[in-house]
Amino acid sequence: MKTKLFCNYCQGSLDMRLAEGKERQVCTACGEIYYENPLPVVSIMVANENRELLLVKRAQEPAKGMWCFPIGFAESGESIEDAAMRELKEEAGIDGRIVQIVDVTSEKNDVYGDVLVVTFEAERVAGNASAGDDAVDARYFPIANLPKLAFSSQEKALAKFIPLKKDLWDMTDSFQMLVRETTHGEYPSTGRLLSDELVKAIEENTPRIIELWLEDISTNPSTRHFQARDRSELSSGAAVLIGELGRWLRGDKSKADKDEADKDEAKLKKLCSDLGRRPGKGEAPLEETISAVSLLKKHIFKLTSSMGVWHRPVDIYKVVELSERLVYFFDRASYYVIAGYHKSSA
Repeated sequence: MKTKLFCNYCQGSLDMRLAEGKERQVCTACGEIYYENPLPVVSIMVANENRELLLVKRAQEPAKGMWCFPIGFAESGESIEDAAMRELKEEAGIDGRIVQIVDVTSEKNDVYGDVLVVTFEAERVAGNASAGDDAVDARYFPIANLPKLAFSSQEKALAKFIPLKKDLWDMTDSFQMLVRETTHGEYPSTGRLLSDELVKAIEENTPRIIELWLEDISTNPSTRHFQARDRSELSSGAAVLIGELGRWLRGDKSKADKDEADKDEAKLKKLCSDLGRRPGKGEAPLEETISAVSLLKKHIFKLTSSMGVWHRPVDIYKVVELSERLVYFFDRASYYVIAGYHKSSA
């Protein structure tokens, strides 16, 4: 690291002396103290839709020929955020937008001395990766297969970045699987939905869910014909339906197990069709049966959502995702109830 030899103000020589409790450069002529403050450096992490990270290959020392995130010094007259976006454009050819700060750390550099590195996450707004100033190459690398990074500060930032993104990536993956499950009837064997964690809560609390449901339908005006029904019979029917729900939530609906999935669907169809068969005298009409099924869904959701810990967005997502799956399952159940009613009326 280069050191100053002469005073900027009087051209006197500089000498190391004890000043303000620390060895510092002091002018021997005018006594001006020269403070060595860390230089501000910006580092930028950009991930693409494939969860690959943008790296540039350095053209200059330090660490010439090594890969790193776009990095450079902040200049006078610009904010630290503007410096980050300028370096991203100059080194990698990309216009970006700041998402968040990932890390702030100090690092000792053989060329520049102490530097203060502020690492940002940014998203690409425009442009394609191309080597610019101080770089000979720019490309995206899989996050699990990055080359050795040039600077320890960036290794540290990477170790923080992955946990920062984990919940978001897990929610994205789970949502994509949810779409496949609810629109194509498939449950990919390569992964599980985040809301699967709540299935155990449903199964463990089935007696409580049924108890709350029985209390509801015994007083709800939309299910008045159920008020005189045998509670043990109702409880048994609700337990079977919750069992089918649990089987569906846990099941593997991939194409490889399509036959098994079809068998499970046939069980649900028969169960609900029997519920919907044309009622006899004094029995619940179709609309009350549909209401009773909907109330069961309500109590499943209320109990599972009340047990969740709502500290993180991913916890909220699990409950919302389960709600969507309950809607899908009970819509099918209601359809089969109505179909059973019409079939028995034909």
